[in-house]
Amino acid sequence: MKKKTVLVLTSLGLLLWVLSAIVNYYTSPTQSFLDLLSLNVSNQTLFFRIVALAMLAITGALLGRNSVSLDRESSVDELRKSNEKFVSLLNNLPVGVYRATLDGRILDANRQFAEILGYKDASELHKVNLNEICVDKSGRQEHLERLRDTPLFVEFELQRADGRTIWIRDYPKASLDANGTIIHIDGVCVQTQGMDAIMRDLTEHRRLQNMKDHFIVAVTHELRTPLVSIKGYVDHIIAREPNLSTSLKSKIEVVKRNTDRLLQLTDDLLNVQNMESGRLEFKFETLNLQETLTQCIDEIQPLLKDKAQEIRLEVPGNPLPVVCDRLRLNEVLMNILSNASKFSPNGGSIIIRVEEDATTITVSITDSGIGIDKKDLKRVFEPFAAIEKPSYIKGSGLGLSLTKKLVEAQQGKIWATSLGKGQGATFAFTLPKSREEVVTIHG
Repeated sequence: MKKKTVLVLTSLGLLLWVLSAIVNYYTSPTQSFLDLLSLNVSNQTLFFRIVALAMLAITGALLGRNSVSLDRESSVDELRKSNEKFVSLLNNLPVGVYRATLDGRILDANRQFAEILGYKDASELHKVNLNEICVDKSGRQEHLERLRDTPLFVEFELQRADGRTIWIRDYPKASLDANGTIIHIDGVCVQTQGMDAIMRDLTEHRRLQNMKDHFIVAVTHELRTPLVSIKGYVDHIIAREPNLSTSLKSKIEVVKRNTDRLLQLTDDLLNVQNMESGRLEFKFETLNLQETLTQCIDEIQPLLKDKAQEIRLEVPGNPLPVVCDRLRLNEVLMNILSNASKFSPNGGSIIIRVEEDATTITVSITDSGIGIDKKDLKRVFEPFAAIEKPSYIKGSGLGLSLTKKLVEAQQGKIWATSLGKGQGATFAFTLPKSREEVVTIHG
């Protein structure tokens, strides 16, 4: 920048020199133009020309120096900001980072490394020698020698500033010059006590998780056996004892409804547990979706008739091939249809719509029920989600959560929409049109 400024102003001075010669030529025709352009002019004219040139050259030098100064200040500011970011990054790392010489002098380090050694700030480490605070000094020298050939993974005991000793897990790497001499050593380290605590926490978490899994499986199996027996006797009494009084029959039906609900809860718990533990197997095959929908509508008819509800199926005229597990698809549809009926009033309606594109088929089930508040739409698939609903509507709290897992396990997506309370809801899901194989889904 400085050179350019001087060059421009010097060129301007030479231009003024030529213009001065031209003016003198027309005012003093007795002299030739070349004489006027050269130094063959009056002393006064020559003096003014030289002074003008000198002033322009000096001005250019001063401006160039100021420009260089500004550039230098800008570069220094950028370097300062970059260094601040780098220092901030290092100090916020959850591990100790250091650079040291072969003889143990600590050249640089982050705050975490200083804290590991018992100091408040890395600036205090200039008085610390890493080799000297190592408890096993001979072992330290041995691994430093091996460091010339390859990066290492080492553990050693260090003495902190407060006199205590700690174990360090270190990942050092040496930088060598052309002669193979170690210039410095860069290391990343953690206190092994902290790592051991993390490993213990993970182990304890796995142990508790396994305990929970075994508890759920054991309890649900133990509950299911007597519930199946109770249901069998209740169904038998209702079907085979026509002479029951109205009052007694009403009470037995209450027992039947609650038994069915408990059985559904235990089945849902087992299914969720099997999904999460990878024990639920899916057999994928190509099905005609329209046939499956028709079967599910026939299956749910008794529930719809009890509430005088209407159901309508809207599908394209062409075949609807979909790749899924037959049993799991039936479970998904029945869960959504049962909810649609449960949350819709007597005389309500349910509409099933099917759409397709090149790769997927989408099934939408819309009811005329109590609707879903917008703030709850994202939570309807959570297990035991605390969503406000009338107290007379009961459920296991796992149905939609299990439905979501079953759809996603078959490479589909599921979502819910609603205009708000009292305006019904739509549950929709997609399934792929292609692929056929047997897989095990892991939770």
